[in-house]
Amino acid sequence: MGILEWVHRRETPAQRRAWELLKKVARLNVPVIPVFHPMLLGERRFRRGALRLLWSKIYDEPLFRLQCDSVGAGLLLFEDMPKIMGNLRVKVGERVKLNGKQVWIATGSGSARHLEIGDDSGIGYGTELIVGESIKIGRYVMIANRVSLIGFDGHPLDPFARARNEPPGPEGIGSITIKDYAWIGSESMIMKGVTVGRGAVVSARSVVKMNVPDLAVVSGNPAKVVWQVAPPEGW
Repeated sequence: MGILEWVHRRETPAQRRAWELLKKVARLNVPVIPVFHPMLLGERRFRRGALRLLWSKIYDEPLFRLQCDSVGAGLLLFEDMPKIMGNLRVKVGERVKLNGKQVWIATGSGSARHLEIGDDSGIGYGTELIVGESIKIGRYVMIANRVSLIGFDGHPLDPFARARNEPPGPEGIGSITIKDYAWIGSESMIMKGVTVGRGAVVSARSVVKMNVPDLAVVSGNPAKVVWQVAPPEGW
């Protein structure tokens, strides 16, 4: 039995006294100690900033490059490298930024699936890319945190087929394309067969099942066009 479990039982006078002492310690406020705590804060920022970046460059990045067909210069990995699963062929452009806890999955056990990320694009924390046939992300694309690109249904609609643990048919798999300059908001879901147009915006927590026109802003479940952005100069 661990010490905390022993205290939490509060069955004996000693356990009850320990419980009361533990509550007092938990409510204790430690004042900021001049010089000492600022030094600790600086150490923490250095350790979680510069040292983490150095570790990423000498450990995470080389291992990530080994798993890809090609990775351009200027790659930035934050926190961790993406977890790549299945027979996935990956091409990453230049100056791409990838935040931590990402999962990239190639569905099925047959031919290779293809993932392409264009130059100067960024993908946020906790995003999952489930590659059906292929996923193509263009240049200057911004994908926020916890976004899901889902190119594979996972299970058939037929309940008996699901009970037999059969995969979905050809209709349950497709490609996803996100064109240049698009912006995908946090916790959105882009489903199979969808093309998000050039410069389009997908609002946070939207579920996109249909193609998004260029420069359109879509929102909702299912996502619908709510605004059309005026073409910028030189578009």
